[in-house]
Amino acid sequence: MVITSGSIPRVSGQFEMGLGSQVESISTSITANWSWYNKLMGIVSWNFKNNSAFQETAVLYRSGYFFGNAYFPIYLENGVSMWGTQLAPLTNRGIDRNTMPLGIVDFGQGNRIIAFLFTFDPGQSWSVLEGGFSARSPPSNGVLFGAMLEKTGSFCIGYDPKQVTDYDRQTSTSLKGYSPNPSYIKTVEVAISTFAQFVQLFPGDTISDRPCQNQNEVVVQEESNVAPGDIEEIVGNIVRVIRSF
Repeated sequence: MVITSGSIPRVSGQFEMGLGSQVESISTSITANWSWYNKLMGIVSWNFKNNSAFQETAVLYRSGYFFGNAYFPIYLENGVSMWGTQLAPLTNRGIDRNTMPLGIVDFGQGNRIIAFLFTFDPGQSWSVLEGGFSARSPPSNGVLFGAMLEKTGSFCIGYDPKQVTDYDRQTSTSLKGYSPNPSYIKTVEVAISTFAQFVQLFPGDTISDRPCQNQNEVVVQEESNVAPGDIEEIVGNIVRVIRSF
């Protein structure tokens, strides 16, 4: 994954729907599809719409795991995303600047992961970019699962160091995850549809309702669902992700 500043150029003629681009929706009125934004660079646009008369939240599963569960410590440390502290409708700042918060997704029976949370107003349409695909390996098996607020609280959240070492090895970078690991964080936890299967990429990730030892709580103040500093080094500008899963 390479994080760059500035907008990604759209390649003429490459903004096209791909086979299997429609995303299945389960327990939600939000619908989605993906389309090529820049096929040569492997960048797709995820296009969402809330078709209900109510605010709704969903979590996106595609290509074998939930969006945001891989490399979230790097997203957080490098200003790509931030912890969500409420389920607020996502602000549309333009497709190449849009991003979404991270939160805890509860599958029940003690199974929880970190993933991106997509919350929309009634009738809202919204799009975001994701890189790391190719014509041979486009997004696959996309499913949107409905989610509901379970609680806002403080959690001791840790990550498997392999998330960072794998990322740096695959991208020849030396970026870091957030510190300390674990950290005592205030964020939201949502309950996902019971039809969703628990998938966690890195088994060393941990989430606890108890405080981290010898730590004060870290509270993130959200501002219109954008990364700190309102920078353009956001999810939409991730040009390349080498996937090994």
